[in-house]
Amino acid sequence: MSFALLALGLALFGPSEVPEPKTESCVLAPALREALQRRFGTSRVLEASDLYEDERDLFRKEHQGACPGMARGQFFGPRERPALALVLLGVEPRRNVRLVVARPALSTWTLVEVDEMDAGTTAVVSKDKPATYTDPRSKATRQSAGDVVVLTGYETWRRVYVWNGRTFERLQVTH
Repeated sequence: MSFALLALGLALFGPSEVPEPKTESCVLAPALREALQRRFGTSRVLEASDLYEDERDLFRKEHQGACPGMARGQFFGPRERPALALVLLGVEPRRNVRLVVARPALSTWTLVEVDEMDAGTTAVVSKDKPATYTDPRSKATRQSAGDVVVLTGYETWRRVYVWNGRTFERLQVTH
């Protein structure tokens, strides 16, 4: 009986901070993981545990069950195979943060480096549907044929990346 009371007491008054469990949504295919390791060394994909608590809550509300460092979409056009947009942390030599789009090839992955941010930057990746996007500062407008990569720094900025057939063009859609 006393053991049961002790267990109940520990359950009720134990540490309130429980580590974030790893979610299956952040798991990479082995071939992609190997390609990333060859190119970017010990970098890793951004996970929910890397976000501040308020950012984590916002992300979960908007993208339930998704990985904040990974988004799947047809970024290269509607007739192309789906690709993965990835936020990588700790990319050497400066330990910075990079946005990379991984495109499946026949037996490996083609990695397209899209953007680079300073270490400590917290940005989540998602996708948005094909549409016309405008950068309010530069007044640049781009029409996307496929999905666009969206990079969000909660409560500060939002960027979209539109594939133009050769490269991804960045539009700052909010600040």
